Amino acid sequence: MKIGLVTGEYPPMEGGVGAFTQELAKALHVLGHEVHIITDVAARVKPAERADTIRESWQRINALREPFELPFASVHPRGSSWRWGNMSIIADIAIRYDLDLVNVQYQAAAYNMRSAAINFLPWRLRGIVPCVVTFHDLRVPYLWPKAGPIRPFVVRRLAQKAAGVIVTNDSDEADAQSFGVTALKNIPIGSNIPVYEPNPMERQEWTEQLSLPENGVSLAYFGFLNESKGGDTLIQSMIELGKKYHLTFIGGRTGASDSANNQLFFQQIDQLIDAYQLESRVHWTGFMSDRRVSTALHMADMVVLPYQDGVSLRRGTLMAALAHGCAIISTEPERPVPQLIHGENIWLIPPDDPQALAAAVRHLQKRPELRTKLGVAAQKTGELFGWGSISEETARFYDQVVV
Repeated sequence: MKIGLVTGEYPPMEGGVGAFTQELAKALHVLGHEVHIITDVAARVKPAERADTIRESWQRINALREPFELPFASVHPRGSSWRWGNMSIIADIAIRYDLDLVNVQYQAAAYNMRSAAINFLPWRLRGIVPCVVTFHDLRVPYLWPKAGPIRPFVVRRLAQKAAGVIVTNDSDEADAQSFGVTALKNIPIGSNIPVYEPNPMERQEWTEQLSLPENGVSLAYFGFLNESKGGDTLIQSMIELGKKYHLTFIGGRTGASDSANNQLFFQQIDQLIDAYQLESRVHWTGFMSDRRVSTALHMADMVVLPYQDGVSLRRGTLMAALAHGCAIISTEPERPVPQLIHGENIWLIPPDDPQALAAAVRHLQKRPELRTKLGVAAQKTGELFGWGSISEETARFYDQVVV
């Protein structure tokens, strides 16, 4: 099958949807499918040299319209503002390469939240190619001030007009069913971070980098930060904990698709750190290689993910922590998640509760055997979400839609 994967971000752009798309493309290629990734122009590394003649200038412009080849996919970095013109570019690529199906990886922030064009792609592709939508979440786009009911309408329309819908968790599945979607499949995502076992020298280097005291406790948060992920709750919990507790934010602060509005949130975080003199106990790694991220997850005594909307299998950061066998503290989900059981493979607390988070950290710190139990069970849970099974389920759903 010739498959087009549309994503608003793709490496080297930083973002979970782009990383997911990369892993899915690799796994679909292993199954024998031809994959075309249609993404943002920022995913193309532009040449530094400037053209000397008009002819060379045109040659460079034409070259930017051509894909570049990876071992597992052709990458078409053609999107920019993700407005109406970009929808015609996607249609052109589908026709030019005779695609059997286009699969939109949808997260509103990745497609310019001030435009709803991507939400009408199934309509634009009608009569050309079936359009499947993978909802990484069902959050509505911003669009424009006072957009009001139009915001949820464009998300509903995208789901209803798609030839098929993939969701990543039970909560979004229930919402999609309420839209009247029938061609629906629930396929949880996998970890975007391969598990790497650090050697003793790397472990020692990491410990020294954090300047942990001899009896120090290492807490870690993984992923980009925004208001919905409980970063302020984390910092407030550090105020409750003693000096031996250190917190490391693994990865960059923001992804390529994050709104500039997050800057105000980061300022509030920095002000909290300054006000309570936590600079020596709160660490920021910045963007790192997968191997370094894996090392950091291995070295954490506990991984703390206090999502304000509750733990969910749509979170790639959670899936990475599960795959690494971490002792995870997160927040109670809005709807039960059968795969996650408090006290068995995860420790759950109420959201937006710094005192409860601090109490959970102290509780688990005093019980190393419980942390080990949680980590072993977490790793077994993570094994349920391998990319092999994810790609096979996805390809089977594609077959149903194309037929």
